[in-house]
Formats: sequence, C-alpha cells, structure tokens
Amino acid sequence: MHELGITQGIIDRAREAAQRSGAVRVTDLYISLTAAADFTQESIEMYFEMLTQDDELFRGAVLHFALQPVDATCLKCGRQFAALEQHPSCLVCGSFQVRFDPRAPMLQLTDIGVDEAGDGE
Repeated sequence: MHELGITQGIIDRAREAAQRSGAVRVTDLYISLTAAADFTQESIEMYFEMLTQDDELFRGAVLHFALQPVDATCLKCGRQFAALEQHPSCLVCGSFQVRFDPRAPMLQLTDIGVDEAGDGE
C-alpha cells in the first residue's frame, strides 16, 4: 500500500511546481519508472485517479510513463547488467537471483505540463 504515499508524493511535487509557475491546471505528468519498483504502473494510475478526482488543479491530467533501465547484479555469477524488467534473468548464466542497485530510484516525476493563467480558458 506504499503506492498511495508514493502517488501522493508525485502529486505534491507536481502541485508545488505548478504553483511556482503560476499554472491554473496540470495537464500532464511525466514519470520515469524502473524495474526496481515493487509496484505497478496501474497501481500508481489508480491511486492518482482516487487522490485527484475532486482536485481542479489535476482535472483531466494524463500520466505518461517511461520505463528506464536500472543497474542489476547477478548474485550467482556477479555479472552486472542493465535490467528493464522486474524479474530479469542474468544475461550470462540465466539465474533469476538478481539484485537491483539499492541506490536506484524506483520512480521519479521528471516533468509536468501545465495550463498557465488564461491559456486553457
């Protein structure tokens, strides 16, 4: 259920950026998601809809997800590689015993699209 908190964090950061720019509406949120995420894109979309359903600032906003590679290490043979899937196998030995870089972000809000005062009205 930590997806709820993650989604709220995305909304909070987008709200702050929109307010700083004088926007009247957030139209798009661009989100980078990595295989290190222990949640799905669908869960973020569901919580986003739930948390913003009555929020005029986010009415009609669209989430855009981009999958980004994350560094991974095979725990069996030590091979390091870039993974794009949540349950990757090692490219050398085929093992599924893989550890993602613990410093790698799971998700990041990378940009927002906004309507500034008077643009969308």
